[in-house]
Amino acid sequence: MRLSRIRQPARIGMNMTPMIDIVFLLIIFFMTVSQITQTLDEPINLTDVGPDSRPLQSVSITINLDSRGQIIIAGKRYSLAELTNAVSKEMQRVDNNPNQLKILIRCDKNCPGRFVNNLNQELGKLNINRVRLSVEGGVGQ
Repeated sequence: MRLSRIRQPARIGMNMTPMIDIVFLLIIFFMTVSQITQTLDEPINLTDVGPDSRPLQSVSITINLDSRGQIIIAGKRYSLAELTNAVSKEMQRVDNNPNQLKILIRCDKNCPGRFVNNLNQELGKLNINRVRLSVEGGVGQ
């Protein structure tokens, strides 16, 4: 009677057929999509965007208002008149196009709203009607 028989552990095999099928489907999909995008991109001559054949630039300005309503840009304090002059200079850099000027206003939560309103009125005088306001937190904070 033989009691000690060496048993080989069962090998678990992996069926690669579904994975190969998926890879082929992905290859076919990407080949088809690349051909469609090549046919949609027709070679045409586009006009120059800015004067002197240079592309228009966009300028971003972040305006910080502290709890006392003081205007701070890049660590430097500005009065409302100085800010208006600085923004008008930036407007000249973008060919007086207010859509190329991106303004973000960051306001301390303890800052009175009248300072934000005054700032918004001054920007409106420069025909800047699109500004972003930055807030922090969410519901329940």
